Formats: sequence, C-alpha cells, structure tokens
Amino acid sequence: MIREFQRAAAIATLVSVLVSCASERGAVIREVMETTESSVDGVIAAGTLLTATEVKRIPARKPRAMLAIASPLVLDRAIDMSVLEGIGYAGWRDERGDGLHDVKRIRISFLARLPEGGLDRQSGMLFLPVPRSGESAKLTWIVFLRWTEHLRDEVPSREGGSERSLMEAAAALGYAVWAPDYAGAGDSAGAQEYCVPESMAASALDGLAAARSYLADGHRSRYAETGRLAVLGYSQGGLAAMSTLRALSDGSIPVPGLRLAAGYALGAPLDLLIGVPFREEGGSVVARPDYSVLLAMGWARAYPDSIKLEEILLPGVIANVVPLFDGLRDGDELCKLIAEAVGKKTDEVLDADLYRPEYLSALGTAPDTVPLYAAQDEYRLDRWTPPADYPIVIAASPDDEIVPFGNSAGAYGWIKEKNPAADVSLVRLASDSHGRAGLEGLLYALVDIDKREREE
Repeated sequence: MIREFQRAAAIATLVSVLVSCASERGAVIREVMETTESSVDGVIAAGTLLTATEVKRIPARKPRAMLAIASPLVLDRAIDMSVLEGIGYAGWRDERGDGLHDVKRIRISFLARLPEGGLDRQSGMLFLPVPRSGESAKLTWIVFLRWTEHLRDEVPSREGGSERSLMEAAAALGYAVWAPDYAGAGDSAGAQEYCVPESMAASALDGLAAARSYLADGHRSRYAETGRLAVLGYSQGGLAAMSTLRALSDGSIPVPGLRLAAGYALGAPLDLLIGVPFREEGGSVVARPDYSVLLAMGWARAYPDSIKLEEILLPGVIANVVPLFDGLRDGDELCKLIAEAVGKKTDEVLDADLYRPEYLSALGTAPDTVPLYAAQDEYRLDRWTPPADYPIVIAASPDDEIVPFGNSAGAYGWIKEKNPAADVSLVRLASDSHGRAGLEGLLYALVDIDKREREE
C-alpha cells in the first residue's frame, strides 16, 4: 500500500524473487447482471467461468533460479533473516529447489458478486504445475492475494505485479495458485473497490470457483484436488486474506469440497483505517492523499446505495482529482497531481483540502452517523473471531511505518480473548519497513504452507 512498495519491488528484483477503493451508482462503468447466487441449470451466476486463456509457459529453471538467488546470503542484505532462519528457510530452500515443475499460466475471466448485489466481470491468473509425462498432479489450492496497485495492468492477469515470481514458485512446488486482480482492475471497469472486505473475498472465492471449473472441465485426467486450501496475502492482500477467511467460515461464499489448511494475514490494515485515513499522527496533513481518495471512491462503488462520494469529498476534488484515477498513474504521480489540483506541495495536502467540512465535523462529533465510517467499522477484521479449526497466522513487523503493528497484535489479542481455543499465532517479522517485511512475510507463508502440506 505505499511508496515503500516501490523500494520493495526493487529489492525483490535484486533477489529475483521478482525475476524478472467513482462515485454514485450511475457513474460507475461495470458489467452488472442481477441474478442468483449460484449457477443452476445454466443460469449465469457468481463464480461462473467466462474465459480461460493459456499464456506463456514458465520453465522450471525460472523458479529454480529464483529460489537459488533468494539465498540467505543475498536476502540478508535486504531483509532481516532471523525469523526465516528460525523456521529453517535455508534448508527448506535447498531441499525444495530440486524437482520443481514447469508452470503454465491461465488467464481467467469470471463473474464475481458485488457487495450490494449484481455481478461484475473480473479477472485473475491461475498458475498450475505441469505434471511430468505419464503422471497426474494432486493439487492443494493457494489463494494468493496481492497488495495495493494503482496501475490497472500491473495485476496478475496482465502478468504484472511484484509478487508474480512468488506465485510462480508456489506453483512450481506443486500447488494450484489462484491470484485475483480485484474489482476495478484487470477486466473489471470502474474504481477499485479498495480495501472493501466483502468485495475482495468475492474476487478471491468466486474466482476460485471459476478456476476450479477450469480444472473440472477437460483436465480431470491430469489434475485432481487434495481438498485443502491455503489463503495468503500481504498489506491490502493481508486484509483480503482475512476477509476471505471470514467468508469461508460463515459460509457466505461456499467452497464445496475444500477445507482450510491455513490462512496468512500479513502486514494487514485490519482496522480498515477508519475515519480520515493516512492522516499524519497529531495533525491534519494527509500523507497519502492517493489512498485516501481511492478508499472513498472504492467504498462508494461497492455500496452506492448508502455511501455517496459527494457527501465525502469536496466538489473540486470530485471534478479534478477523481478523474485522475484511471489506472494509468502510479502513486507518486497521483500524489503530485492531487497536490497540484488543491494548490499545495506534495507533503502539505490537508484533510480539509480533500473532504467536505460537514464530513470532517461529523467524524469528530458523531462518527457512527457517517455511512463510510459506519461501514468500515462494521467490517473491521481486528474484531473478527475465527472458529477453533481455522489455523491462522497473523504476521507483521513492529517497525512497520505504514500499517501499525497494533493492527496485527490487536487482532491476535481479540481472537485469543474471545476464543482461547483458536488456532492463531502472531509472528513478529524482523525486517525494518513495510516493504521489506512484505518479502519476508510472503516467504515465511510459503515455507509454512509447504511444511504443513508435507505433514499431511
């Protein structure tokens, strides 16, 4: 979620781990069809597979090279390795670097449910190990949820995003990896439904249903399922992971035939940054106006009947800033252009430059009367209690400068207080920034998933 991610991408490239939230209902351009929740007797519904297109095959040597270069010797120059060393990363990497599979990538287009009803055409990428000659593969599923990206095409289905090589590596290890783009990216038109839990869970699980349809339709001879499922993500992806876990546990989006093996909410903003997000502590300066505006846009797109952009943002911001979010500008450019639009320097944008005074006043005096605040407060995931049979790892860095560690520690404390029998652990990542901890956390999750799988 941040400028630090650009540094993280550079780090990830260095180690070759990377080799290689619109306004009212009428203003959102999207494909919406009112229909039933499941596909019955040919009815088009959430989880329907629309298209599946195989794209470039990845030879095993690429993920093998990634794991080889992502050695403790190289990684130690970029991230603190102590936590990874504690779970035996080096030995795991050396052992699992051999016997990797080629990976085929399938671009998936599918229908996902929208929070206030209807369907949205969305997309993502399915990564599959290629079985060796004469063999078939029995697959455990990994839902891999990406962090924040402004650029529409820097997403899995467009072969972009700085986590892609880790997705490929997971598939090369023998897993079926589903990576959705989210609403408002890839094939999905309109504003990103940024950090909207219901929306991200639908992208994850309706997309998973479509990916499973692909395997079931003409690929049974080469692929079968173990019945196990892992869910992971970092930053916005960590919030998406926790929202997906909740949807799994309450059955709001069914996944017949699969059970949760483990879930990983990494560096996640589980309190949803309610109120005026990204405001600097003790002041009214908005450190990340791009994410502040996107959050309002995304929630207004997701809940157009209750959340109105014109009740949140100033008219000038709606006229001059909202159109900038066209998926063609990165965060740095957006921050610069937003500052110019409100007549400020990039580090001097105030909450009063973006938000209506009535909105700011209501937040200070009666926040529960503000629809955006009330919705985010209802869905905050640091107050969700998973069932005892859901193994969940919450991980974050105490030195995270973007998403406070209290998000993760608070969620862990809440869960253990409400359900002492919950299978939840809190991992303190050792790296000294949000971006570096992203690489560390994702590697931790990959190793932990694989170790759990091999114990089955």
